[in-house]
Amino acid sequence: MLNIQNLTYLQSGVPLLQNVNLLAFAEQRIGLVGKNGCGKSTLFRLMRGEIRPDGGEISLQSGKTLAYVEQEIANSSQPALEFVLDGDAELRLLEKTLAQENHDPAWFEAQHRYEAIDGYGAKARAAQLLDGLGFANDTLENPVASFSGGWRMRLNLARALMHRADLLLLDEPTNHLDLEAIIWLEQYLARYPGCLILVSHDREFLNACVNRIAHLHDCTLDSYTGDYDSFERARAEKIAQQNQAFNQQQAKIAHLEDFVRRFRAKATKAKQAQSRIKALERITRIAPAHVAGGHFELEIEAPERSPDLLLRAEKMGFAYGENGQSNSPARSPHPFPLPEGEGGKVSLRQSRAKILFQNVELVLRAGARIALLGPNGAGKSTLIKLLVGELHPTSGKLEITPDIRIGYFAQHQLENLDSAATPLQHIERLAPKETTLALRTFLGRFGLAGNDEDRPVASFSGGEKSRLALALLAWQKPHLLLLDEPTNHLDLDMRDALTLALEEYTGAVVLVSHDRSLIRAVADELWLVADGAAKLFDGDLEDYKAWIETRRPREAAARPNPEKPRPQAAPRPNRKALLSKQAKLESALAAAGAELAAINRQLADPATYTQLARDEISKLNTLHASLEKKVAELEESWLELETAMEEG
Repeated sequence: MLNIQNLTYLQSGVPLLQNVNLLAFAEQRIGLVGKNGCGKSTLFRLMRGEIRPDGGEISLQSGKTLAYVEQEIANSSQPALEFVLDGDAELRLLEKTLAQENHDPAWFEAQHRYEAIDGYGAKARAAQLLDGLGFANDTLENPVASFSGGWRMRLNLARALMHRADLLLLDEPTNHLDLEAIIWLEQYLARYPGCLILVSHDREFLNACVNRIAHLHDCTLDSYTGDYDSFERARAEKIAQQNQAFNQQQAKIAHLEDFVRRFRAKATKAKQAQSRIKALERITRIAPAHVAGGHFELEIEAPERSPDLLLRAEKMGFAYGENGQSNSPARSPHPFPLPEGEGGKVSLRQSRAKILFQNVELVLRAGARIALLGPNGAGKSTLIKLLVGELHPTSGKLEITPDIRIGYFAQHQLENLDSAATPLQHIERLAPKETTLALRTFLGRFGLAGNDEDRPVASFSGGEKSRLALALLAWQKPHLLLLDEPTNHLDLDMRDALTLALEEYTGAVVLVSHDRSLIRAVADELWLVADGAAKLFDGDLEDYKAWIETRRPREAAARPNPEKPRPQAAPRPNRKALLSKQAKLESALAAAGAELAAINRQLADPATYTQLARDEISKLNTLHASLEKKVAELEESWLELETAMEEG
C-alpha cells in the first residue's frame, strides 16, 4: 500500500527525519506517535506529496487513493451535507455523467458503478457521519460559513471519512471533538476497511483504533506490533535491554582501558596492551537509552491550609436568550439577568430563554475531585465558567468562599497570553521578588527550559502555550483547580506528567476532558451535565459509554425531518425522474434486443457457417454473448426502477 524507504528530510539544513523506513499494508491501522516537534506532521506532508524528501523515496501503490483532513477551514455558502459529499470525488464525477441527457455506453457504465458504490445511499452515509460527529439534524443544510472554526474542522473530518480511500491519514482528529464524538469515531475507525495511519496523543483512543505503533524519535522510526499499551511495554523492555548492554559494554571498556593504562609502558606487556587498544577501536559503542520527555517534573501545590467548604450552589440555573444564539451547533451562552418571578410564576422573559440547566445542587469541599461528562453543548464549559465567576447564574445562587485561590485553565485563555512577552516575563509578573534562577527552574519542569523561556509567546505552538498556562496556574498554589480540556495540544509524555501531578495535588479539582486516561486517574466522582440538569452520575466511564450508546438512537428517532436526509433510509429520486430513466432504459433495451435478435437469426442460419470464415463466426459469438449480458443488465435496471416506483 505505502512504501517508505530510507527517507531523509532536512529542516534548515538539519535532519528532521533520517533513514526512515515504513511499510503499510491494507487493513493495517497504524498509530504514529512521538513527542511534539519530532516530525509526525512533516511525515504526513511527505506522504501527501506536499513536500519532497531530501533523500530516499516514498510511494503509494498504483491505483490506490489517499485521503486526509484539510487543515484549512473552509468559508463557503455550500450546505454542510453537500460539503461532506464532495469528499467522495468519484461519486460527484458519476453524478455529473448521469446528469447528461445523452445515454451512451459511458452513461450506462456510470449507472452501474453508481449503484455498485451505493450512490443512492450516499446522502444517508454523509448524514450518519455528521450525526456521529455531533451535528444536529436541523443543521445539515446550514452553510459551512455559519459554523464556528471547531465545527468546520469536524466538517473537514467528515469529508475525509466520506472519501472511501484506500489509505486514510488522520492528524490528531480528536482535538475538536467531545467524548461522545470520540467514542463514535473510534468505533468507526476500528471497522475502517482501508489502511489507516493515525497521529494522536490520546492513549485510550489509540488502544481502541490501532493494531501497530510507529514510534518517531531521534530522527528515525521504530515499528511495534499491537496497541499503544503493548508498545509501551515493548519499548520499556527494549530500553532496559539496551541499558543492560550499555552497562556491560562500559564495564568491558573500563577493564580494557585500565589494562592499557597500567601496562602500556612495560616492554613485557606492550604487545598485549596494543592488542587491547585495537580491541577498543573495534568496539561499536552502544548509546545509553533514555526516555524522551522524562525531564518533566510537574508539581502543582495546594496551600498548606484550606477551608473545608470552597463553594456551594443552591437551585442554580443558567439560561441564554434566543437573540444571542449563533448558528453553530455549539452555541456560546449570552447571559442576561432574569427576574426571580413572583409566587412561583415564570416571567415572560424567562419563557423566551433557552435553559441550559437548572436546580443544580453542588457542595464542593476541599479535596473533592469531580469530572464533568455530557454531550457537546449541554453546558459543561458553562458550568466551569460559573464556578470561576466568568458567568453568573440566571436563577438560584452560587456562594464562593472568600479569599480562596482558583486556578482556571481553558483553551480560550491561551489567546489571552501576552504574545510579545516571554514565559520568563509572564511568570516574573506573578512573582516580581523571586530570583530568576528559581523561576527558570520552575518553567523547566513544564518543558520550557533553555531557549524556550526567552522566546516570545507569539512563536509558540499550541502545546507550548498550554504548558505555559499550566505553569502560571501552578505557581499560584490554588485551593481549587477548574480545568477545561487541559490536555489539548499536549503530547503523551506531557499528558502523563500532568496526570501524575494532578494525582499528587491535594486541592480540589473540577475537570472537563475527553482524555479518559486522565479522568480515570484524577476523578473520584463523575457528574453528568445533560438534558437541562447537572447531577452526580451513578456509574463509571464504561457506564457512561453505555449511556451514550442507548441515547444516540433515541435522539435520532426524536428528530425526524422528512425534507432532509435521514441516517436510517437512503433518499429516493422523485417519480418523474424515475419515469424518465425508465423510458430511456426501455429505449436502450429495445435497441439491444433488436440487435440481439438479428444475430440470433444469423447464427441459426446454416448458410452462415459456409459463407463466413471461422474468425468472423467467432466474432459473432462474442458479440452475441456481449449483447445477452447487456440486455440482462438493462432488464435488471428496469426492474429495479419499477420496484422503486411501486415502493415510492
